[in-house]
Amino acid sequence: MAAGVVTVAIPVLNGARYLDEVLSAVRGQELAAGTELEILLIDSGSTDGSLSIAERHGARIHQISKSEFSHGGTRNLAMKLARGDHVAFITQDATPASERWLASLLAGFDKADDVALVFGPHEPRPDASHMIKCEMERHFALWPDGDVQRLDRSAQGLLDYRAYPGKVSFFSDVNGCVARWAWEQIPYREVPYAEDQLLGREMIEAGFSKVYMADAAVFHSHDYPPAQFLQRYFDEFRAMREVLGHREPWGIKRTPWAVRGLSGADKRWLRAQGVHGKDLVKPLSRSVLHHSIRMTGAIVGSRSDKLPAPIRGKLSLEGRDTFTPYDVPASPLLEQSTGHRALGTGHWLRRAQPRTRFTNNWWYDFVRHAYPRRPLRVDSDGVPRGEGPWTIAWVVPAWKIGSGGHTTIFRLVRQMELRGHRCAIFVFDHKGQLNESGSELREQIREHFIPIEAPVFKGLDDFDSADVAIATEWSTAFPVRDLPRCREKVYLVQDDEPQFFATSAESIWAEETYRMGYRCIAFTPWMAEILERNHGLEARWFECGTDLDTYTFAGEEGREPGHVAVYGRRETPRRAVELAVAGIANLFERRPGMRVTLFGSNIKGSAPFPCEDLGVVAPRELSALYRRASAGVVFSLTTHSLVAQEMMASGLPVVELEGDNVSSALGASGERVMLAEHTPDSIADALERVLDDREAAAAMARRARAFVEERTWDRAGEQVESALREYLANPRQSVPAS
Repeated sequence: MAAGVVTVAIPVLNGARYLDEVLSAVRGQELAAGTELEILLIDSGSTDGSLSIAERHGARIHQISKSEFSHGGTRNLAMKLARGDHVAFITQDATPASERWLASLLAGFDKADDVALVFGPHEPRPDASHMIKCEMERHFALWPDGDVQRLDRSAQGLLDYRAYPGKVSFFSDVNGCVARWAWEQIPYREVPYAEDQLLGREMIEAGFSKVYMADAAVFHSHDYPPAQFLQRYFDEFRAMREVLGHREPWGIKRTPWAVRGLSGADKRWLRAQGVHGKDLVKPLSRSVLHHSIRMTGAIVGSRSDKLPAPIRGKLSLEGRDTFTPYDVPASPLLEQSTGHRALGTGHWLRRAQPRTRFTNNWWYDFVRHAYPRRPLRVDSDGVPRGEGPWTIAWVVPAWKIGSGGHTTIFRLVRQMELRGHRCAIFVFDHKGQLNESGSELREQIREHFIPIEAPVFKGLDDFDSADVAIATEWSTAFPVRDLPRCREKVYLVQDDEPQFFATSAESIWAEETYRMGYRCIAFTPWMAEILERNHGLEARWFECGTDLDTYTFAGEEGREPGHVAVYGRRETPRRAVELAVAGIANLFERRPGMRVTLFGSNIKGSAPFPCEDLGVVAPRELSALYRRASAGVVFSLTTHSLVAQEMMASGLPVVELEGDNVSSALGASGERVMLAEHTPDSIADALERVLDDREAAAAMARRARAFVEERTWDRAGEQVESALREYLANPRQSVPAS
């Protein structure tokens, strides 16, 4: 290519009406010194004197047959023939509006190194209708002068692109310039229509940018009689369907509203031009007719595959009666909601809803943004704060009413309030489960959990500062890690959460929270030991209390022989519900008269024995069940469930699974609970011992009641406060944001 050459390329077919005007304006362009202007004309069979006009203006002419012409293929030919590194495309009826038109286009490439395309506005010719003038003005007002457009590849940016792709991808070679280096990587598609829209889309999606230059205007507009407008829009939208698969939306209500909206825009434009009152009636009548015709042409044209060929021919301004889908690769970034072409058939098929929905609210964005790893942020002044009162920010996950883990959190919040500390609760709802406002969530906590005084906020936008911020679940540990203005960060660990999940992303991420450097407060000494021994974390522990007012003690009198209450929370795999069912099924074969009541789950299940399933029920109903049954089954594969303590408080003999997680807290088998090996026959044996030896079971139940009486919520509050006091009295060095 020749240095210092810029090419203006014009496809021509019988363009004599405007061609002299166009070429005169092109030849009169003011360019920087040393820049050579090349005018390249690709003629596809003109018979009206266009060639002699081109020769008179010194254009370089390349002739092809009419059958060789296509909008994409012919422009690729022009790019190959052109000598310039930048090729400005206009049409035979697009007249540069000033001597600086071409210089303005070229100036757009100086806006950034990756500019592949520059385009300018189309100014309507003086004889254009008010509908065309309004449309063009409204369209090109979308882009500020000199606006560099790139694709924002964030989730929100891609959603915005899907909603209105043309705002980023629009390019018109009625008035646009192409950089050769970009075209060599992404040439025009060899399509008969919509070549410029495809080029704009593919270059933007490839990571290039484009620029709008308001001073690079051309005069260009088409104004046809109504019947020809219908034919033109039919042709345009047939091509949009053939090339892009576009199907214009329509509906009995939608389409009239669209016509009304477009006519309303015309009305506002006319008023801005000084047209008011009765003078609006005639032009607005034309607007309604024009936009109705336009919508009809768009709707019918984009469905022209359903029409007989003779009808297509009559509706076409070109007289073309065919419908020919083109094999154009779909955009990987735009949702293909209009349809797809069945391979080898040429037929368009409707596309089913995508299996994976694109969203800017992906559940795990907070994890993605947490990497690369960085230290736990602590903003400490180094001054011990062992004595309160403290400000405590509790960051909690979303909940469902009845959540035991949340009940524990809110009880501890209340215990800190009773000790004079100022608490605030921040709900980290990364899955978007909660629709309520912060104040509504506070009332929900007070009504269904614990009557806390703390304010409740959705998200962390309202967070300001705290003496200590407490993460309460694995997902909350990620945002709490980076919170600013906190003297200390503490992780309330109620269970070994990596074990909650199968080998999965969630198990990896839950494990990751143990590497963040939190100081921990764990439920049970067993959990604290895991954090210290396996993960090298500093950990203190607490033991949960039990609501002794609700779960009152009942002896043997009034209990129903053979009645077993089973904590069947299927939502929680660590409760091993199916293992419990297997053991009870074995026992049922031995004792067919036993009665089984399951509770605690909203998930329906099945069992190989008759049973009653209460689902999730209120504490008062559970207390009545515990005082009525003769044995309770609650299994724990990690820290023991508080349901076990509630059964123990009610005097109900409990069968649990053996393991250090349980025995370290509740003692050896038979001391406070009966422990069973993890097999159905062992579970059946343990249950049978409890049901048969009622004297031993009653003694065990009394010891269990004494155990829970010692473990009050007030004691749990003291343990948590003591741990916080120790941590705040021994401040860590500040670790600033990285």
